[in-house]
Amino acid sequence: MKNHVKITANYALKTDAHNFIVLQRKLVDPTKAPGYKPVEGAEPPALRERWDEIGYYPLTTAGLTALIDSVRMRTATEYNAENLQELGAAIRYATSEITAAVNAGLSPEFSVKMGA
Repeated sequence: MKNHVKITANYALKTDAHNFIVLQRKLVDPTKAPGYKPVEGAEPPALRERWDEIGYYPLTTAGLTALIDSVRMRTATEYNAENLQELGAAIRYATSEITAAVNAGLSPEFSVKMGA
């Protein structure tokens, strides 16, 4: 997909005239489809990547802030933390991943610090 900005490995954003839109990366395995029948002697079809729209936020500073926080929490919960300490570490890691992605797109004289 060409018209999105990657936030993390599994989340990106795009815009329309009124919204920021969160996209989530999904890997699709065609062999798992209900009607799939393998062809003898043929290679199974390759996995493909798809980006699904999963959230809409107003095209405002507050909307962008809410979007980033939502992606941060979704990313942190993917680590399946078993206690509060692990969840905190996952949130910190997700925050640093997002901050690095944002800073990579900024000019050298600007940077972002989460929670500053």
